[in-house]
Amino acid sequence: MESSSSQSPQADMRWLGGFVARHRLAAIGSLAAGGVAGITSAIEPYLIGAIIDSIREQVALDQLLQYALALIGLAIVTVIAFYGQRTWSGTVAYSVNYDIRQTLFDNLLTLEQRFFQTYPTGDLISRMYSDVDMIWRLLTIGFTRFGSAFMTVVVAFVLLGTINVPLTLVVFVVLVVSTAIQMKVGMLLAPVFEDVQEQAGVVSALVQDSVSGIQTVKTFGSEAGVARQFHKENIEYKRRWLFFKRRNEPVGMLPNMISELTAAIVVMFGGVLTLQGALTLGNFVQFLVYLSLISNVLLQLGTIYQRYQQTRGALTRLTPLLQEAQIRSDDDAEPLKQFRGEIQFEHVSVQAEGTWLLRDIQLHIPAGEVVAFVGPTGCGKTLLVSLLARVLDPDEGVVRIDGHDVRHVDLDDLRHGITYVPQSTFLFSQPVHANVRMGQRNIMDEELEKAIFISRLSNDLPQLPQGLETLVGEKGVMLSGGQKQRVAIARAIVRNPSILVLDDALSSVDTQTAADILADLRDVLQTRTSLIIAHRIATVKDADRIVVMDEGRIVESGTHAALIALDGLYARMVERELRSEDADDDETQ
Repeated sequence: MESSSSQSPQADMRWLGGFVARHRLAAIGSLAAGGVAGITSAIEPYLIGAIIDSIREQVALDQLLQYALALIGLAIVTVIAFYGQRTWSGTVAYSVNYDIRQTLFDNLLTLEQRFFQTYPTGDLISRMYSDVDMIWRLLTIGFTRFGSAFMTVVVAFVLLGTINVPLTLVVFVVLVVSTAIQMKVGMLLAPVFEDVQEQAGVVSALVQDSVSGIQTVKTFGSEAGVARQFHKENIEYKRRWLFFKRRNEPVGMLPNMISELTAAIVVMFGGVLTLQGALTLGNFVQFLVYLSLISNVLLQLGTIYQRYQQTRGALTRLTPLLQEAQIRSDDDAEPLKQFRGEIQFEHVSVQAEGTWLLRDIQLHIPAGEVVAFVGPTGCGKTLLVSLLARVLDPDEGVVRIDGHDVRHVDLDDLRHGITYVPQSTFLFSQPVHANVRMGQRNIMDEELEKAIFISRLSNDLPQLPQGLETLVGEKGVMLSGGQKQRVAIARAIVRNPSILVLDDALSSVDTQTAADILADLRDVLQTRTSLIIAHRIATVKDADRIVVMDEGRIVESGTHAALIALDGLYARMVERELRSEDADDDETQ
């Protein structure tokens, strides 16, 4: 496990640089344009000083006109260069932001359920948006300001050095020391900002859970308790933000403080040198203007560095989203576009934390057979069928489809050939028909209507405000449990899979409707291998074979009549169900 995780991609500056390299032309263009703007911006104060000295020397009007035209020309070049810098920097920042978010989302779709049990949905949303937004902020300010700021500083100090080296060195040393202090403090504050982002994820996760479970919250009258929990986490978020801001603000003010100190040094020493004739008035003005320009530029560079440190923390939080899926296609995986549907479990066992959940399962299911799985809750029925689509892999044994070990079959092909309808149905906040189509645009209207009829969803359409166009709300909140299950069954039918798995998919549907659905499903089930998990015997008694499981093992197998005659666990389950139905009938009479 350790070696696997160490080989997983790390979201660091080198990783970020790889995305920037994809847009290298725009990046180079932004830096180059910024460099030109920085050079021209740094030359302007030099010209201003020269103009002042020329006026004092009462040069000819033609000379002043040349200086004026030179300033106008520099201004035009500066504006054009800054426009190019901003345009190309925007291309880099938004393109990299898009690429990173797409990469993270695509990888999230490949990860196993265990990952999503570790990281709450709200926290993942916070990482996908808040932390990725930190990267965008760094790239935006970096490519918008770095090129011009860097060249401005370089050219400004070169030109100042041609005027007076000692005074230039004094300014240089003071500003370098202040910048070094700012960078050091910025490094110390990076973990503090990471704590802020962590708490932002906690708050986001709590909001997401509360909104998603609002019906449960209201049903149990837990509004006050949820509000108190949010207040607690929100207060903690505020505390961490203020803790960070109180330490970060002095760092942000440091350049201004140093600028004022340096200005005082320049005024004092520069003024003395000017009075002594070592500097001209124009040179003195040049130093003052350059000081303001350099201080502003160093402030920009300091801001870039702060964003850099914050981004490092954000990248640390993005690293878990890049971990490689444990279950994925082999490099030499076999394509399997067409399934016959033959299934073989060969001595399959699964364990978790030292406990065997499935033990030595041996089962052969011919293509086209309808097999039902029954047994007590927790006996391993759902776990067994989840091995088909490699939701997880067995610790021992082999699962085969059409003779192929599923671990060596292309994962996309494998999962396209199997449709799983769970008891707990997830619906997207889209119209009913979109939830049935599930992104498959090539489904004909006739196929859609047939699936809706077989699932008996057609019975509910008159009750829906806009029929198939009705928005189901988040997680299908606008529909009842039975309606959601019927949508899921219709969704499975239109996919036309080779293997259909119904995992207690009719548990929320009344007995009569369930019987009607199963009656119409029989025609569909005859053309594919079907696995049905159910707790109601009426749902499974007509299956070609019934497999009875208990404590992770197969204990009985046969037809309904054969298992009744066997007088084992299945017969006792049937007897309990009949007694329960008789008791319900007595209560209704």
